[in-house]
Amino acid sequence: MLVRNKLKEKINKGEAVIGTWNTLSSPLVTEVLAQSGLDFQIIDLEHGPFAMDQVHLHVSSCEGSQCTPLVRIPENSDWMALQVLDQGAYGVVVPHIESLDDAKALAEVTKYYPKGSRGFTPFSKAGGYSDDSISEYVDKAIYETLNIVIIESKKGLENLEEILKVDAIDVVYFGAYDLSQALGFPGDMQHSSLIQEIQQGIDLVNNADKYAGGFVPKNKEDVQKMLNMGMRFITYEVDSSLIHKSFNSISSWFSEIK
Repeated sequence: MLVRNKLKEKINKGEAVIGTWNTLSSPLVTEVLAQSGLDFQIIDLEHGPFAMDQVHLHVSSCEGSQCTPLVRIPENSDWMALQVLDQGAYGVVVPHIESLDDAKALAEVTKYYPKGSRGFTPFSKAGGYSDDSISEYVDKAIYETLNIVIIESKKGLENLEEILKVDAIDVVYFGAYDLSQALGFPGDMQHSSLIQEIQQGIDLVNNADKYAGGFVPKNKEDVQKMLNMGMRFITYEVDSSLIHKSFNSISSWFSEIK
């Protein structure tokens, strides 16, 4: 069931946090990541081969650690948000947010009354499978969960100030790869126009007392650049990439010494 959200506590204190993208769909990999000391991991239902009815296994793999399980759903869908939250996710990460209406719609389906109209049941993993403490569960579901929106289009950038007016939005993540394509230079993460657009967005986010994230830093220098830009929600690398690089380096030096 929902307990104290350690990630949200750090966010409320203004601390920078670090996590990674989980794309491999293995509960054991999720548990390894959770035990590594990360603040969070994003279980990626958009690009990873996850099954909706297995989300609870990944949430359970994070229990007993300081790592908060967040879930990226493929679209701004009420039933998808409901499913992952009922299965115990401590936050949803939602792509393709482009307007105030998009942000309001997300807030509406992720919060219970009086903050929203999320479909209600206490008989879930999040609710502890019981209606013994409904009011306590409602409070936790409202205040312990996080809403993270992904800005990845010109329209999203243009409407960012309006999107930030929604109180229930906690983190704004700038999808740099998609933004680079939308701005006309796909894959060029160092393009000056991309950096400028994201920097302006970060400033708006920070001025609204929310958290900004983006890019996929791959080393300490990258992370320091993100921090210098004002990002405090750091998504370091991707699980599959980290595993591949680690064993590729081993096979490379082994081929030289055998």
